[in-house]
Amino acid sequence: MSPTLVTFAAEFRQLAADFLLPSRRLPSSRRPLRSFAALLLLAATLALGLAALVIGASAQLLEAVLGPARLDLAFPYLRGPLGLYGSDHHRWVALGVTVAGGVGAWLAARWLGRELSRRWLALAGLLLVLVVATAVDVAFTEGNGAVMEALNVRSAARFWGTAAGLSAIYLVTLPVQFLNSYGQQRFALAWRDRTTAVLSEAYLQNQNYYHLEAAAAGAGEIDNPDQRLADDIQRSVVSSTDLFFGFCTSLLSLAAYVLVLFQISGWLVLTLLVATAMGNGLIVPLVRRLARLGFRQQSLEADFRFALMHLRSHAESIAFLRGEAREARGLRGRFARVLVNLERLIRWRALVEQGSGLYAFLMQFVPYLVLSGAYFGGRVSLGQLTVGSIAFGQVQTALSFLVVRADDFSSLFASLDRVGELRGGLGAQVLLAAGGESAAAAASPAPVGLELHQLSVADPGGGPPLIEHLDLRVTPGERLLITGPSGCGKTSLLRVLCGLAPASAGRLRSPDPAQWSVLPQTPYMALGSLREQLLYGLPLEAPPPPDGALRSALAAAGVGALNERYGDLGVEEDWARLLSGGEQQRLGFARLLLAGRPFVLLDEATSALDLEAERQLYGLLERQGVTMISVGHRPSLRAFHQRLLRLDGRGGWTLEAA
Repeated sequence: MSPTLVTFAAEFRQLAADFLLPSRRLPSSRRPLRSFAALLLLAATLALGLAALVIGASAQLLEAVLGPARLDLAFPYLRGPLGLYGSDHHRWVALGVTVAGGVGAWLAARWLGRELSRRWLALAGLLLVLVVATAVDVAFTEGNGAVMEALNVRSAARFWGTAAGLSAIYLVTLPVQFLNSYGQQRFALAWRDRTTAVLSEAYLQNQNYYHLEAAAAGAGEIDNPDQRLADDIQRSVVSSTDLFFGFCTSLLSLAAYVLVLFQISGWLVLTLLVATAMGNGLIVPLVRRLARLGFRQQSLEADFRFALMHLRSHAESIAFLRGEAREARGLRGRFARVLVNLERLIRWRALVEQGSGLYAFLMQFVPYLVLSGAYFGGRVSLGQLTVGSIAFGQVQTALSFLVVRADDFSSLFASLDRVGELRGGLGAQVLLAAGGESAAAAASPAPVGLELHQLSVADPGGGPPLIEHLDLRVTPGERLLITGPSGCGKTSLLRVLCGLAPASAGRLRSPDPAQWSVLPQTPYMALGSLREQLLYGLPLEAPPPPDGALRSALAAAGVGALNERYGDLGVEEDWARLLSGGEQQRLGFARLLLAGRPFVLLDEATSALDLEAERQLYGLLERQGVTMISVGHRPSLRAFHQRLLRLDGRGGWTLEAA
C-alpha cells in the first residue's frame, strides 16, 4: 500500500471515529481501531441477519398470497430463495445471526451511550437497506433473463407474468430506493455536523486559532484553516459517505453476482477476474497521478479564494493607496497557477475517462465471447446468456470500483489530507497546552499582582532577544507605561503577559486570565448587534447588564451619539466599516467599563483619539482603581501612569518613575 493510501486510510478512520466513537481529547489519532472494526462488523452482522429474514419472509408471503403456480409464472427466480429459506437449517442460521447481532447491539448501546447508539443503529439500518436493494437488483437481473427466455420460447403468458412481477417489485420497493438515497445523505449531514463541531471546538480551544495563524504566517504550515473547516470537512464527509456505501454496494454486488455467474459458467468468472486485473493494472497509475493533481488543485483554489477574501477585507486601504494594479497582478498570478494545474488535471482526467471507457467497451463483449459456444451448442439458454451478461457487468463494475470512482477518490484524498493537517496542528496545540508548560508559565498560585523574574522575550522573526532578564513587579492599583522605539518588543511582551506566546526564559506569575481585560490598538468589531459589541468578552453564563447600563457606558466613553443614532441596541451593522477608528477605540473603552476587571492591558488604545479624549478615558480607568499596563509612544501618557518601563529593542531595559 502506498504512503498516500496509508495516510488516506488513517485519516478516513479518524474522521469516522470522530462521529462513531466516544469523544476523546485531541490528538485522537490513537483511538482504538479494534473497537471501530468490531462495531462495524457488529452492524454488518445485524444488517445481514435482518435482511435474510426480511427477504425470506417476503418471498414466503408472496407464495402464500399468489400460490405456487402464479408465483412461478410471475417470479420464477424466487424458487432459489424460497428453497433456501424453506430449509430449517438456513432459516435458523438467519435467525441466529440476527439474534447475535441484536444482542451485540444491545451490549454496545450500553457502552456507547444513547447518542452514539443511535448513529450505529442508523448505520446498521442503512446497511440493511443496501442488502435489500442489492437483492432487489439481482431480482431485476433474473427477471430480465426470464423476460428474454419468455420471448425466446414465444410464451405470452410467461412474458406478461414476468413483466408484471418486475413492475410490482419496482413499485413495492420504491420506499427502499428512497431510504437508500435519503438515509445516506442524512447520515452525511449528521456526520458533518459532528466533525465540524469537534474540530471547531478544538480550533477555538486555548487560542489555537491564533497560534495556527501565527505558525502559518511564520512557516506556511496550516494555510486557510477557515476553508478547511467550511469546505474540506464538507467534501470529506460527503465523499466518504458516498464512497463508503458505494464500496459496500460493490462488495454485496460482487458476492451476489459471482454466485449467479458460477451457476452459469465457472470459466466466465475466471475470465472476468483476469480481465479486470489487467484493466485495473493499466489504469491505476493514471489514477495516482490524477489524485496528486487533485490535491494540488484544491490547495491552489484555496489560496486564490483567500486572496479574494483578503482584498475584500482591506478594500478601503487598497482604495486609499490606489493599489488596484498590484492587486490585479497578484490575483492574476495566483489564478494563473490555478489554470495551469487545472489544465493538467483536465488532461489526466480525460485520459482516465477514455481509458475507463475503452475498458468498459471491450469488457461488454467478454461474456458473449465466453458463452457463445455454449449458447449455440444449446447448453445455455438466451435467458441465461442475458443474465450472465448483466451479472458480468455488475461484477466487473464492483471489481473496478476504485478505477471507476478515480476522480472522486482523488478529490477525497486532497480533502482528507487538508483536514488531517488541520487535525494534526490542533492536536499539537492541545498537547502544548496540556503538557508543554513553558518557563514563563510555571504552575503556581495566582498572585495578587504581576511578577516577572529574569524574563526574556525572543524576536518572533528569529533575531536576537528583544528583552533580556526583565525583573518587574506590578502591585494592585499600580499603573505602568511601556514605551520604546518601534520593534523593540512592546507588543511581544504583551503577548507573553496574555499567554499568547511563551517567554524564551524566566518566570511569569500573573493573576487569573479571567481578571484581565485587553484593549488592542484596533478593537475587534464582532458580527452582530450594537449590544453584542458591548457585551463581547463578558462571560456567556453571566446575566447581561441591562440596556440602561450599556447606554451609560457608551455615554461615559464619549460615544453617546450612538444612543441617539440607534434607539434599538439590537440593530445589526458592519461596525468595523461604519465606525471610525476613534469611535471603535471609544467603544473598546466602554467594554472595559462594563467588564469591570481589576487588571487592564492597553496597546496604543488611544492612538486614534485627541489628547482631551485620551485624558477623559484614562481618567475613567484611574477612578476605577484598576491595575493598568499601557503600551504607547505619546508623551502625554506619562501623566496617567506611575512608572515607566523603557525598552531599547536590543535586550536592554530601564525602569523609572513616570
